[in-house]
Amino acid sequence: MKRQNFIRGAAILAIAGAVSKILGALYRIPLARMIGDEGMGLYQLAYPIYTTILSLATAGVPVAISVVIARREAENCPGDIKRVFRVSFVLLFLCGLFLTILMIGGGHFIAEKFLHNEKAYWPIIAVAPAIFISSVMAVFRGYFQGQQMMTPTAVSQVIEQLFRVTAILAMAVWLLPYGLEYAAAGATGGAVVGTTAGLIVMIVYFVHYKKTQGKPTSLLPTSSKSRYEIARELLQLAIPVSLGAIVLPLVQSLDAMIVPGRLMAIGYSSQRATGLYGQLSGMAAVLISLPSIFTIAISTSLVPAISEAFANRQMREVHERLNYGLRAAMIISIPAAAGLFALAVPICDLLYNQPEAGLCLAPLAFSAVTLAAFQLSSAGLQGIGQPQIVMHHLIVIGVCKVILNYTLTSIPALNIQGAAIGTVCAFFVGALLNLVALRRYTKVKFEIHRFVKIVLIATLMGVAARMTYQWMVLENIRSYFATIGGIGCGILVYGLLMFLFKELDQDMLKRILGKK
Repeated sequence: MKRQNFIRGAAILAIAGAVSKILGALYRIPLARMIGDEGMGLYQLAYPIYTTILSLATAGVPVAISVVIARREAENCPGDIKRVFRVSFVLLFLCGLFLTILMIGGGHFIAEKFLHNEKAYWPIIAVAPAIFISSVMAVFRGYFQGQQMMTPTAVSQVIEQLFRVTAILAMAVWLLPYGLEYAAAGATGGAVVGTTAGLIVMIVYFVHYKKTQGKPTSLLPTSSKSRYEIARELLQLAIPVSLGAIVLPLVQSLDAMIVPGRLMAIGYSSQRATGLYGQLSGMAAVLISLPSIFTIAISTSLVPAISEAFANRQMREVHERLNYGLRAAMIISIPAAAGLFALAVPICDLLYNQPEAGLCLAPLAFSAVTLAAFQLSSAGLQGIGQPQIVMHHLIVIGVCKVILNYTLTSIPALNIQGAAIGTVCAFFVGALLNLVALRRYTKVKFEIHRFVKIVLIATLMGVAARMTYQWMVLENIRSYFATIGGIGCGILVYGLLMFLFKELDQDMLKRILGKK
């Protein structure tokens, strides 16, 4: 198994992420048909509890392990890698076991006091063991990512999702005769099957990798750091990332209370306010999350690459990798924003049969860019060992988002669009703060001219897509086909212009293919 340059590693993770997203979206259709709205409600009550606890336990671990391992490689202390793995394994084993026992023991309390539904007890109990298994799996993923090997993580993600989806549907069918709460428990329990399969894949890769190593780890140079010092270093990196990971879910929960409430305050009925919020969070936001599949992959791959170069004081390499990562993210996110803005209403009509949802998608489209900039700059800061800065900026984003959503949604002329604008502005502030911090710590000079060029190309793409759509509609071609035609034309124009202006060139393609 070979190390991969971070662009190729990002491409591998992006493909795995896309496959996982598709599988994760498709299974909900047959599941909803089987267990109905009440069953889906029980499933949705328990699953966010699991994901929040899991994020708190494991979100920062792969980042921390990958950074520390990359540092040891750069310091020519490869013998420390085994020690880092062992220390992190013990930490996550104990943490995952404790949280799993806590969730099982507190199942009744969570169901009755927090969720106000006793039927949610069994779905909570069924999903709890997945926290322990995922915690252990996070150690293996961080181990490989630290050595810039993204294939094990990518393969385990796909296998995990395949087994998870299959188990969800099979267990829901099997337990449905016993009652909806048991069918929902079977669905949440699918996460246990999926994470177990993913962990087995990581263990197989780990055993195979160890066999291919020439010199025993005990004979390799090590640092003078004790296990306690290694544990402290890991925790200093992991805790800010994990705490930051739960900021946005908490803010989204606040949004669910604030946005409909402010809409009702300016005269909308409860039903109408809920419907508008559904258009924003359940339709428009879903489309914005698609480009993030790729930008998250780039960020994950960038962290150890930056950490290694920074530890070696190779600042030119740090600057090059930062700019290359940002450029790759902007190549994806800027045209996505332009396309979603230009065809917001037709796209929502095509996908949801809800053209009105395009009214909030249009302003929200720009969050694809601000979110990508924040994710990539966060990866840079984590790579240089400053995750606490990212956590602070996430809190700033959360506060800005709450204040702006509360204020702008109350303006009748904006209504639900105000919440979309608030989201864009909040991530813009966070991205700007991150980039300023990166500039201060690394002295990097960002390639502004290249980003401006991509914006101009994406603007031309958006105009071409919109004009194609309008022309096809005027020719009495059905709106659905006109939307697909507009999207196709936009992709073609963007690709041609990117090659013409040498922003998507042979150098980048070679990096993706692993030839550089």
